[in-house]
Amino acid sequence: MTLPFVSRRRLLTSIGSGTLGALAGCIDDSGASGGTDGSNDTDDANDSTNESSGLDRETYAIMEGTEYETDVHVLDAGAGPTGMVLGGVHGNEVGGIEAARLVPDYGLSAGRLVVIPEANAPAVETREREGPDGNLNRQFPVGEEPTTEIARALWDELERHDPDCLIDMHTSRGVYRLHSGSVGQAIFPARTDGSVEDAEVAAEYANGYLKERLDGDLEGYEFVVIDLEGQDDIAQSDEADTMLVHKAGADLETVGWITEVTYRGLDVDEQRFLHDRLAVRLLAENGLDVESPLDDGPNPL
Repeated sequence: MTLPFVSRRRLLTSIGSGTLGALAGCIDDSGASGGTDGSNDTDDANDSTNESSGLDRETYAIMEGTEYETDVHVLDAGAGPTGMVLGGVHGNEVGGIEAARLVPDYGLSAGRLVVIPEANAPAVETREREGPDGNLNRQFPVGEEPTTEIARALWDELERHDPDCLIDMHTSRGVYRLHSGSVGQAIFPARTDGSVEDAEVAAEYANGYLKERLDGDLEGYEFVVIDLEGQDDIAQSDEADTMLVHKAGADLETVGWITEVTYRGLDVDEQRFLHDRLAVRLLAENGLDVESPLDDGPNPL
């Protein structure tokens, strides 16, 4: 099946463009899903407001009472685009999970940011790639209903929040084209207008943090941008039409990316840092000016 190439739904406001200079200095049921009509039981949700910034933070659970129960965090700073970040689709990809766990602590000047750090909660708990229902990132067929309850619950959240952009954070055991079967240090864009261009900007941005180390034993670890479909050297390429980011691009015209950071030679803090840098840049390219807790910290690379 060939994924359609579609255009963006909206012309996003460029609220992040003013911070580009500052940023330049600095990535596999029908149970309760929080509802698809935009309503929540506020008695069960944890809400907080940062009065100084006007940023509302809300947390609620989906798939409540099941082994897949997990939290959704919503940061709302008013008018602007909406971004969405997922971690833990594969439970053993710890760097992406730790990076996604950091996103609810982001600062946000405008727009909304929706975060599900442990999308596949039982797999995250056991640190296994797959959960009880198998590989979660093969349960989102383009043009069809997701195939499991947890996949449908996640898709409900996607449809409910209708994000302008989507980041799905993963890690890989090796580096693309250096180690057979590995896809680390790569960004796989959805087939939506703007996804490739944004990925190229983010790759260049993250590579700036790697530059010094690339002169040593990590030569070749530069991030690259790859169209996942049709890559003969990537076994998963013929399954792209069952992955969440690609379904979102094809069915909702959402700009999106699978970000893959290698864990070969990088510890969890380094993986988290690179995922964070990619997320900050990708969100900024789509009008979401965020401040990460890692912005002012040391470069762990």
